[in-house]
Amino acid sequence: MIDVKKDTESALRDAAEVTAELVLNGYVEKWVEGAIFPSEMAFFLAKCMVEGVTTVVESGRQDGYSTEILGDWASRDGRRIISIDLEDDAARAAACRRRLSPWPIELIKGSAYEQFGRWTKRTPDGPVGFLADGPKGWPAISMMAAATTDRVRVVALHNLTIGSGERALFEQIGGKQAFYEHAIVAPGPRWTELRNREMNFASAADAQRSLDVSSLGVLSLDADRRGMFRGLWRPEFGLHQPAAVRTLWNLGLAVASTKLYGLSFRLLGR
Repeated sequence: MIDVKKDTESALRDAAEVTAELVLNGYVEKWVEGAIFPSEMAFFLAKCMVEGVTTVVESGRQDGYSTEILGDWASRDGRRIISIDLEDDAARAAACRRRLSPWPIELIKGSAYEQFGRWTKRTPDGPVGFLADGPKGWPAISMMAAATTDRVRVVALHNLTIGSGERALFEQIGGKQAFYEHAIVAPGPRWTELRNREMNFASAADAQRSLDVSSLGVLSLDADRRGMFRGLWRPEFGLHQPAAVRTLWNLGLAVASTKLYGLSFRLLGR
């Protein structure tokens, strides 16, 4: 009998060696406070490789650290990256666009609540991955759940702190393996080197987040998990339940979805 769990762990370990090599090639020392850690990005990409993801839709690029890594990864195998950001700071957005100009990335300006579902529908055939680092928390989860289709294979959210309800939800759906310290149980040499270099650099930079416990949750969605995620209904969502957001998108009322999130926060504080 084939040990599926062992095969999956082996595939993830091998993929993590490939993506760790990519991140080690110039990205560890580019990390800045607030950005997704290098090892977290390598973990997300490894999950995407295992699931055969050909398109990643990213929400929230800020200075472009994670987006640049995505672009580098995509450029090697013809994958597609779509990155959405409000770009409310014009100077910062311009600098970010210059930084990302060498890479094959579609840079979209606008509200993720409006654009995420729209651009997910426009992705070409093939497995899709989501990466959200703005908005955060429950609004980001409801947005990604609303956009989830049968082609979505990987869903990731940053800043899932220990003790938070959002982290508990990710662990409920994907187990503790939603976080790399529990998923990569027998790391290879490149992953080990990545973690060591990251620890040294981020410690010297006085990183504010834990270097021992990751905060990027990454879910691999099989049919059962996809159905669970897509069908989420939580009181924490307030008015922006995924089914309601999805309905607005399907009716061509994407602008109204942004207003729904705002109304929910004003009326319910969430």
